[in-house]
Amino acid sequence: MLMNLLEKFETVTIKADARITPEDKAFCEAHQAAYDAAIQSFHELAFFWADMENTQKELLGSTEAAYLSSRDGPEISQRKINAHLECLHWMVICNIVHYFNSTYHVSVSADHVANNLLPQKPALRIYENKEAHDAYHEKLREAKIRYEDVVDQIILLLDGRSFTEQAFHELAEKCHKAAWNLYQNKTNYERKKALISFNGYFCSVHHYSWQDEWTLEDKTKDILRGVAHFETGSFNACPLGFSDLLGYSRSPINEHEFSTCKKVKGLKMFKNGRVDIRFATETYAAEFAAKYLGLVP
Repeated sequence: MLMNLLEKFETVTIKADARITPEDKAFCEAHQAAYDAAIQSFHELAFFWADMENTQKELLGSTEAAYLSSRDGPEISQRKINAHLECLHWMVICNIVHYFNSTYHVSVSADHVANNLLPQKPALRIYENKEAHDAYHEKLREAKIRYEDVVDQIILLLDGRSFTEQAFHELAEKCHKAAWNLYQNKTNYERKKALISFNGYFCSVHHYSWQDEWTLEDKTKDILRGVAHFETGSFNACPLGFSDLLGYSRSPINEHEFSTCKKVKGLKMFKNGRVDIRFATETYAAEFAAKYLGLVP
């Protein structure tokens, strides 16, 4: 059993080395070096601050270090140094996870990674078990994060997928969730040849004396991001005309043509909340429905 676990971890480690780019590695190594330097510096600062406090107390013969603080002096204390040391581990984990999330358009939980790599906080409250809390904080201050372990955790959370596969999985999952009534297990869309109609609350119109203003609902924007990926094959690029629809501003028109696109031709919003997306061919509409929305079982 132990050998199986060791073999699995070795496999994950190999994958971590093979599945990150030189640019990824450079980012991680830079943050590792900065984190290591900060850990060392703050441990040294804690030692020197404790020595400074002890010197003051010995010289004054009291429990106060009178000359180490003033109204205009630095805000340093052993408590603050310790709290920052504990926070540095979370900071480097968060920075590395955020880098991979933003670079590869995935949504790995930094909390999940941190929970797997850092000491666990005692279940009992501090007044119920002070010794356990003191031991926890001491372990946390002495902890050491390696970027390789963070990357291993990220890859484990991809459930065997590559970063690109995971990004598409998450995108298609959002499209599917938006296009289905999951409680009743039925679709909120229908396809007729090259047209896909989303029926329900997919857009809204605001009436003003001078004009109507239209906006897509968030779930429709998720679908439109899927359409953008279907058109471009990229998680970054948006075809001309998509950015305005995906933003927060309202549009004075309810019908939009995508003249630069090959696969999708346009979008139309209706006052009853329905949204139509028109594709260039029936084949493209069927392919998008199958890959991004999910077909009726």
